[in-house]
Amino acid sequence: MVACHTMPYAYTVFYCHSQQTENKVFVDSLRGENRGRVEAVAVCHMDTSQWSHYHASFRVLGIKPGTIPVCHFFKGDNLIYVPW
Repeated sequence: MVACHTMPYAYTVFYCHSQQTENKVFVDSLRGENRGRVEAVAVCHMDTSQWSHYHASFRVLGIKPGTIPVCHFFKGDNLIYVPW
């Protein structure tokens, strides 16, 4: 999997990266407060044991590297490339 995130420039620029450990990509239907629905893409990093102990995910979730998968949604203008 290769993930590409938009960068704050005057024109479209992506920062793309990959991770050698296992990842899972999910598409889910989310419902908003106004009852509208949107399709959202989430990525779960299954092995975070090699991540820095100072990664923001660990502070926010109150966990340590390698203990549980870390998942997050992608913004609509980000890209994910997966093998077909």
